[in-house]
Amino acid sequence: MITVVVGHRGTGKTELMKRLQLYWRDDVDAIDLDTEIEKKIGKTIRELFMEHGEAYFREMERQLFLEILQRPSKKTYLVLGAGFDLAVIPESIPVLWVKRRTDLDGRIFLNRPRLEPDISPLEEFYKRAHLREQRYRERADEVYLMPEGQLENHHKALTVEKEILSHTLTGLGGIITLLPETFATDLRWSLFKSRYANRGLDFIELRDDLLSEEQIERALQELPREKFIFSIRKSREFSPAFLSRVTYVDWAWELGEPAEILSAVDSQKLILSLHRGFDFQEWSRWEDKAAHMKFAPEISSFVELSTYHEWQRSKKANRSFLPRSKEGRWEWYRRLQKGQQLLNFIREGDGSALEQPSLWSWLMTPQSPQEFAAVLGAPVAHSFTPLEHSDYFAKKEMPVCAVHIEREEWDEALPVLRKLGLTHAAVTAPHKENAAKLCHHPELKAVNTLYWNKKQEMWIGTSTDEEGFVELIEGVGMIAPLQKEISVWGGGGTLEVIQKALPHASYFSSRTGQPRAGSESAMDLSPKIIIWAAPRAKETMMPPASWNPVMVFDLNYKEDSMGKEYAQTCGANYQSGLVMFTAQAQGQRLFWRHCEENA
Repeated sequence: MITVVVGHRGTGKTELMKRLQLYWRDDVDAIDLDTEIEKKIGKTIRELFMEHGEAYFREMERQLFLEILQRPSKKTYLVLGAGFDLAVIPESIPVLWVKRRTDLDGRIFLNRPRLEPDISPLEEFYKRAHLREQRYRERADEVYLMPEGQLENHHKALTVEKEILSHTLTGLGGIITLLPETFATDLRWSLFKSRYANRGLDFIELRDDLLSEEQIERALQELPREKFIFSIRKSREFSPAFLSRVTYVDWAWELGEPAEILSAVDSQKLILSLHRGFDFQEWSRWEDKAAHMKFAPEISSFVELSTYHEWQRSKKANRSFLPRSKEGRWEWYRRLQKGQQLLNFIREGDGSALEQPSLWSWLMTPQSPQEFAAVLGAPVAHSFTPLEHSDYFAKKEMPVCAVHIEREEWDEALPVLRKLGLTHAAVTAPHKENAAKLCHHPELKAVNTLYWNKKQEMWIGTSTDEEGFVELIEGVGMIAPLQKEISVWGGGGTLEVIQKALPHASYFSSRTGQPRAGSESAMDLSPKIIIWAAPRAKETMMPPASWNPVMVFDLNYKEDSMGKEYAQTCGANYQSGLVMFTAQAQGQRLFWRHCEENA
């Protein structure tokens, strides 16, 4: 049996295939179509594009794909290129969409052929990405939402991934909302059942605004052992006989007072749900007439989050709080609610709300966590920190979350996070200076690591940026004459660290393009090495066109980094900030361990 694997460029499909081969060794074949093409033609994909163009390559893809389908083989995963024509795939072949939350943020590639070199690399990516996203969504029979980062060498993460892809989950917990696309084909529905039937879900949700009566009936008949919540969102009438087949009936308060449904269902089966805050008081008065109250409003602040968290905790057996936002920024809070309330939704792909944890992040979260670790910053959705520290905190039964905090929210957010159980934090832009003030560090102006000292009831912190930066530049800073060939573009919260390591380098503001104080004489120089320390932002400028560096060291590891784009534009060698990040993270774990041992 062949499973076809699709996904955007740079998502990590090829590395996933290597892991699958490791998980199942001789029992599974993992084939990369691009690699098979290179073997057959004796040329690289880049050479094929340059010599023959994209149309020729796509035809080669199609022909070899159909050839592989005819090979007699054991269970096989076949990875296709991001631009493969999905219409070629027979309907009987299951398609696995490998997806990351950051797929549509944009990616820049230094080792792959440009399809349209006349436009910027990000424009090239975006031009295709949204159309491909829609095609993947329409054709995928299963979606695996992978974490950000490199899973290799992270034992807990690898264990969870293997369980997800082998469909061997047990004691899953949580709620899956059935979506209409699940019923699009018999194959897709069959695969859903193999993943989730008898796997220990708390409930499966059936929503009358999403599913037809026929789809609801099919789910009830073919998943007889599952518990169901029937959610009424359109005020349709259902017979008492139908309602008796589900565990709970969820009535949306927005439809009006539930007199209609109370006449058809026992109050011990009734959930009253509210999705906006301004009806809260009136809705609350009905609590004694229902088995459970579900509050799922859009939340705009940490203070608001804390207020309704306290409401839920005061009667947690009968209340569930499910904050929402347009950006999905409260996903971390929902993870902390695992085991803390009756209703916790999880998702494959987009799910029915962005706040719903992915299956992977849900499984990485212990039951009823009392404490947690986090990366704090803006943005943080791309952060590798939750994965990087996963094994360290898994031993402590603590999840590692990504918490988005805007600059102006810092003073409001930290007390709330502490109350919710935050004890360890990695801090990134724009909060390193705020973190230093929080822990009253006498020497450091910027701190990237925090630990809550329970005895002293205070935050203590350190910065591991210096050791990470030294690792990134690989000793370049030790050669004083060479430093005169180095220009630092930007700096932010790491500027002090860079200046300490490279006292003889030149420094420029990425917002104005002008040299910083003390570097005025470097204005007309053409540096050989650029240290890129600027974010992707409207105000970030590119260095002068006259510069022609041979090397760019980027403090950023995000795939859409302007530093990476600059290196591609000027043809320089490039070193991602991933090296710096890994060294920083190792230093953070050493700091936390030291604090724990001396607490």
